[in-house]
Amino acid sequence: MAQHDDKSAQKPATLRDFERMVLALRQELENAHMEADARLHKFVADARAEAAQLESTVVALREELERARAERENAVQQAIAAGHNDNQQLRATVTALRDALEITRIDKDNEIEKAVCTANAEIAQLHGTIRALREQIETLSAKTTS
Repeated sequence: MAQHDDKSAQKPATLRDFERMVLALRQELENAHMEADARLHKFVADARAEAAQLESTVVALREELERARAERENAVQQAIAAGHNDNQQLRATVTALRDALEITRIDKDNEIEKAVCTANAEIAQLHGTIRALREQIETLSAKTTS
């Protein structure tokens, strides 16, 4: 019986050791769960912070892209307006040059017509002079033959 008492006294000590070990393992498991939960919460918080930062970066990039598009569109509109103004100025210059050329042509035509009229008048005068001289020659010829 003494041996049996040792074993029964031993059993509760072994059970107590097992209970302590189970409690220690439970505590360790709880600690591991808490650490895992803490890491998970930190990871989620970090991921949310990174997502928020990325969203703000996307918004900023979109705004910059829209600004660049607006600037490009403005530059295109200015270039079109400048080209339109250049075209109008060139058309006005061409019209002015055509008008000046037409006026010059009309002036030259008038000068030519005036020169032709003057030449025709001179020719007519010379024809009159020739007739008068012929008449004088004929008159002189008739006087000398008579």
